Amino acid sequence: MKGLYTIILVFGFMLTWTVDAQQSPRRPATRQSQQHSEASGSAATAAQASSRSRVIYQKNYMKQQGDSLVIDMDIDMTHLGVPSNFAQILVPVIASETEEIELPKVYVQDEAKNKAFMRQLELDDKAYSEYENNLPYAIVKPKGRLNYHINLPYEQWMADAVLDVEEDLCGCGDETKIARSRVFEGLTKEIIPQPIYKPRPQLAYIQPEVERVKTRIEIGNAYLDFPRGKNEIFPNFGNNSIELAKIDKMIKTIGTNKDITVQSVSMTGYASPESSEPFNNELSQARSESLMKYFMNNSNISTSLFETRMGGEDWEGLRILLDDFPLANKTEIIKLMNTIPDFDNREKAIRKVAGGRPYKIIYEELYPKLRRVVCQIDYTVKDFSIEEAKQSLEFAPQLLSLNEMYLVANTYDVGSPEFIKVFETAREEFPEDPVANLNGAAAALEKGNLKDVPKYLQLADPSTSEYANNMGVYQMLKGEFREAERYLKRAEAEGLPAARHNLLELRKKVANINNRKEAGADEDKMLTPAAAPQTKRKIQ
Repeated sequence: MKGLYTIILVFGFMLTWTVDAQQSPRRPATRQSQQHSEASGSAATAAQASSRSRVIYQKNYMKQQGDSLVIDMDIDMTHLGVPSNFAQILVPVIASETEEIELPKVYVQDEAKNKAFMRQLELDDKAYSEYENNLPYAIVKPKGRLNYHINLPYEQWMADAVLDVEEDLCGCGDETKIARSRVFEGLTKEIIPQPIYKPRPQLAYIQPEVERVKTRIEIGNAYLDFPRGKNEIFPNFGNNSIELAKIDKMIKTIGTNKDITVQSVSMTGYASPESSEPFNNELSQARSESLMKYFMNNSNISTSLFETRMGGEDWEGLRILLDDFPLANKTEIIKLMNTIPDFDNREKAIRKVAGGRPYKIIYEELYPKLRRVVCQIDYTVKDFSIEEAKQSLEFAPQLLSLNEMYLVANTYDVGSPEFIKVFETAREEFPEDPVANLNGAAAALEKGNLKDVPKYLQLADPSTSEYANNMGVYQMLKGEFREAERYLKRAEAEGLPAARHNLLELRKKVANINNRKEAGADEDKMLTPAAAPQTKRKIQ
């Protein structure tokens, strides 16, 4: 029966459980006695310590929990050098200046040593009795990891206690071969995690320069069908009703708007290349003149402002269409377009490629898109008051200047939906303008739309302090704190007040993350700006 009991107790390698401490009173270990013990044992253990790595202890916590002292640490033996017949005993000890308690041991031994240990317990009643009265916390194989978790009754002296682990490096009880490792310097301080901090950044906007003369261009394409041998426009012929409706809308928009002054109207006709170049030149000119007559008859624009242009064969338009068009032998066709200067010879060469099959597709699907008249109206727009600009922003935003849009935005609270909408519209109307993109990026950050910020900032002027500030905010909200600090410090050095505020927000965010990590809280899943503050403010 004793043998069976021994097997049950000992043979279960990697056995771990939570137990009440086997409180074996020991002579109190003062700091002086501890230092003396470590000094006396250092010479004896030096050779062994250098021949194999020591056990690593990860301290999780040692804290009072109600009437209990709870200790939790991980024992990592993966770096142990393991000679044959290996054994090592780990004895956790909780101690103060006046008290010391030995906690349940951990036996670390290889299979050969474990078998010998079992035989000793079976044959030696004294050894068995001592083992039964002082059960270990666990018996484990080397090279593993063990979570050591234990509860014991809390006593007042434990408030100043430390936790050491005595390592019997030979597993033989020889005091000269015992090392002592400090794991806990005292009770773990309870850290309450702060709520996730959402920064409240201040974005920087640039006021655009005043547009002295607001010049605008309106461009429309009309793909008109003409009966064979005729240049007159018939509204009900082919697809003309739809195409002319687009022109009529342009005429109405421009001709009836009292806020604009037309400067010129030009008609440029184009033809597809299937006939001779001289014929197509005349055809393109005739088409432009036909649309000009239609425009004159249906608008009140002075006839002196009209002009026609001959666009001829639209090879450049064909090149653009081919870029995105799936076509066999496309590379060969483009090469012919690049190397044959004479238009008629070029078209003949393209007809012969691959037996004419690619040409047939081009003729049916691409050539019709080349037969068109481009109508361009150049005009100027009057300057608007803020109230006029607000109305125009809703119905005809293309008539506003960037500066007028900026002034409209400044009538709203920063970060409000109306405020953001103005800058979104400004970027849509001026997609290549650096200021429109800088302000558009700021509005996107106000809205929490991080996805579009990089492409907007890419078109902004990177030399401005406003760019540095907004890029710093973007990096902060992304969680790239070092990059954020670099940009924000640059903007601060250049005198931008918002950058100083954002640097403080960055430090708050980093401190908050560190607090939450120390408290064991989950890391932030997503960093987004806080909602706009309730206090009203205007951009400067």
